[in-house]
Amino acid sequence: MKNIKIFLFALLTTLFISCESELELNPKQSLDSSTVLTSESGVKQVLVGAYANLANGSLYGGRTQIMADLLGATGRSSTTHIEWYGTFAGFGDIYAKNMTSDNSFAEDLYRESYDVINATNIVIENAALITNANDRKIAVAEAKFIQGLVYFDLVRFFALPFDALTPNTQLGVIIRPKAILEYQGVDLSAERNTVAEVYIKVISSLRDAYADLPVSNGEFADKYAAQALLARVYLQQQNYPAALTAANDAITFGGYSLSSTLLSAYNHDTKQPEDVFSIAITSQTGDNQVNNSHASTTLGGRGGDIAIGSGYFSRFIDPNDQRSKFFYENNLGDALTLKYTNQFADVPVIRFAELLLIRAEANTRLTSTLGATPATDINRIRTRAGASNFITVTLAQILNERQLELAFEGFWIHDLKRNKTSIVGQSRTFLFTDPKLVFPIPLRELNTNKKITPNPTY
Repeated sequence: MKNIKIFLFALLTTLFISCESELELNPKQSLDSSTVLTSESGVKQVLVGAYANLANGSLYGGRTQIMADLLGATGRSSTTHIEWYGTFAGFGDIYAKNMTSDNSFAEDLYRESYDVINATNIVIENAALITNANDRKIAVAEAKFIQGLVYFDLVRFFALPFDALTPNTQLGVIIRPKAILEYQGVDLSAERNTVAEVYIKVISSLRDAYADLPVSNGEFADKYAAQALLARVYLQQQNYPAALTAANDAITFGGYSLSSTLLSAYNHDTKQPEDVFSIAITSQTGDNQVNNSHASTTLGGRGGDIAIGSGYFSRFIDPNDQRSKFFYENNLGDALTLKYTNQFADVPVIRFAELLLIRAEANTRLTSTLGATPATDINRIRTRAGASNFITVTLAQILNERQLELAFEGFWIHDLKRNKTSIVGQSRTFLFTDPKLVFPIPLRELNTNKKITPNPTY
């Protein structure tokens, strides 16, 4: 079992930049390189700090997942997979596809992502301070893994989707190739790279990480976490041969397996065989935003800002499928998912079930059976859920299975876009290329970056 858990070290986050905006000039936002970047331990601490910031609530502590689900919701009571009942205007605007350029949640995602990228650049550029060659190689590989993860979600949220049938010259996000140690008096203006260029960066970073990470790496990213993430990236690109190869490699050699029950797959704070990449939250540190938005007040949340919609329940065809019953009701009678009932539980980022779904889909699209037949992979997931098995399985059934299994984990909008599916909302239909399904470049970035182009309609 290769379980990666990102533990939050709040003290270490002070070792790298946590700027108010990527381009805002504030003398307090300069890294004291004379005290941090003069030793091996300093560089390693910056790397741990990068992991810590990755686990910020605005990123993989939960809001990255939450916003992908809100943006993908139809908002119509008869069809939506989630209902938004919260009071945060920024989340409500994402749910309604009515964001403005000062949306605070989009801005936080953007800002925190570039903080993490800057920290990883610092590690890569100063890795020579790590004396042991193997330790140095692993540190750089971990930094590249983190970069790949963050750039991938940045380009999926802030740019029009990748389309395998086009050159993908549409604007993506800025690639920052160098560390920024000083913001005072520095003009960091830059135009956005294309979507194609960002995906090249993501894949290059993850391939390097896969090549140099060890099979086992304790609490941090390892070889098969990188391969699993590559499988996700290739699937988003509709590069099914590459997705199949990467997923099959991670399934075959990663040492993962499905947890025995749905209950044991979630809400744990110890290593589980299904966890490929997860973020650990403790009573002392962490920001479990999925619990905050999905759970009742008695279970650590806000009471049920996000409830399960009828559109999710209507996707089930087997009355014995436990996933259709994997919820509880709050005091208003709203159905809340049982995936996030422990505010100190790990937040999943990649689960083994996703790898099985990727392999099944890629094999189906390619009419192949590498590793297993599509029905075999899907039936492993359905058996765990108590659902009847398929003799054969269609692409439509596999895509539906993804929605049943991965619901409320941040896949909804990204799957709709890669499958070129429209969202039939309350007032109008949103095509998968609709600019309202793309986050605005934050207002603060627009105000300080002389070269950047805003997204249309904002």
